[in-house]
Amino acid sequence: MQDSCGERTPDCLIDRLREVVRVLSGREREVLAHIARGATYREIARRMDVSLHTVDTYIRRIRAKTGSRNRMHLLLLALSVEGSLVSAIEDLGLSVTPKPPGRSQV
Repeated sequence: MQDSCGERTPDCLIDRLREVVRVLSGREREVLAHIARGATYREIARRMDVSLHTVDTYIRRIRAKTGSRNRMHLLLLALSVEGSLVSAIEDLGLSVTPKPPGRSQV
């Protein structure tokens, strides 16, 4: 008999996704949640009040940590874990809802 993660059961896949998400920082999880919701790099930058370069850096780090081969693979990962990501982000006191337009605070 195989152990529970020797098979491709839904519980096993969920456990693996949770492991992947655990290695990400809070800001990386936030970026991944924005990706899952279809935000562009520019929208992510505006919502998180960071530069486009910073968003690109976060995405490169996420891809390296998760083994995502390309943007589509990253999107599939983001969509797979979106529910748990949103919960984890909200537990950290962060929000993935868009910020109202206006000047950023320094």
